[in-house]
Amino acid sequence: MCDMKRYSSRSLGLILISLLLETETSHVVSSDPVVAVADDDVILPCSLLNFTKSAGLVVKWSRSNLTDTTGKDKVVHFYRDARDSNVDQDESYRGRTSLFKELKNGNVSLKLSRVKLSDEGNYMCYILVQEPNSLVHETVIQLIVVAVSNPVISINGTNGSGVVLKCEAKSWYPKPEMNWLDSERQVLPAGSAETRRDTEGLYIVRRHVTVNKKVTNTFTCRVQLQKFNFTRETGYNIPDEMFPTVPWVWIAVPVLIVCVCGLVFGFMWIKYQKLRKKIDFADQQIQELTDELDSSRIKSDQRIKELTDELDTREQELTEQLAKLKQERAALVSSVDNGCHRFSFSRTLSMSLSNKPLRRNTMAHSMTEKADVKEDEETNPLHQTIRTT
Repeated sequence: MCDMKRYSSRSLGLILISLLLETETSHVVSSDPVVAVADDDVILPCSLLNFTKSAGLVVKWSRSNLTDTTGKDKVVHFYRDARDSNVDQDESYRGRTSLFKELKNGNVSLKLSRVKLSDEGNYMCYILVQEPNSLVHETVIQLIVVAVSNPVISINGTNGSGVVLKCEAKSWYPKPEMNWLDSERQVLPAGSAETRRDTEGLYIVRRHVTVNKKVTNTFTCRVQLQKFNFTRETGYNIPDEMFPTVPWVWIAVPVLIVCVCGLVFGFMWIKYQKLRKKIDFADQQIQELTDELDSSRIKSDQRIKELTDELDTREQELTEQLAKLKQERAALVSSVDNGCHRFSFSRTLSMSLSNKPLRRNTMAHSMTEKADVKEDEETNPLHQTIRTT
């Protein structure tokens, strides 16, 4: 307990001295993360250049996301007074940390053994140098932890003429990608990958594939984390006798089905072609009838127009003849009226001038009338027409 108090007081004194004196502080963030495999060992790099003395050297490794009840970063590894001082070390790192034995060269890298998934995070390397000048150096390193294992292949039955293979990969983190490969390293078409997580949060991946008999019958299951360039593979060779023999019925039935389908298809094709020809012929006849109907309609329209023009012309001619006949009738009526007037006047004159007996007068009158009628017939065109009739 006395040693712990003495170390704590001395450490605090060193920090106060470094803050009071003119110190040079260097902050370095590692650009590339460190990737470690679970249960393996890993090195977290941290070093000072041009460092030759280890006297008064203080090295502290801590995690930025691992704090105690007071909110301070928990100690992963602590070194001072030329020895490790891990009294305040976090319990999860007990017995798993050590510094390189090259402190005189400035190499204070941390070796972390038996890495766990919970170790993933950002680590800070803090270095305090008192001699010859006070120097504070800080480096942040990101640690990524992955879990991998070798996949296991097993036969899971048969499917037709092929063999069903199952590949299972346990304890992977993060979620991996699984593929089946043939002997030529070509990816085989396989079923969907089945993924689940175990009680520790690790991934279990399983995938099936049906393979047929080939020359080599060698198949490979590949599981990989492409982002971190981690790959595990397992090959499997299937003996020829493991592939089931196919009965002749299994071959004959598909062939027969294909032949029947071909015959049905050929029959339907021939029937379709005949029907197609009939349809084309009907379309051709419809087109011809349509053209003939259009031609007849055009001829009818032309004939109707000719007859209409002929009727209009005939109507005009008849109208002109009717007007002419009306004029001739009016002239004839006027001539008849004039003839009758002259006959009446001659008779009256003859009766007034005659002093003979009635008989003579009657005979003379008759003769006069005949003469007048004859004269009227000779002079009146209407009487000539009636006489002729």
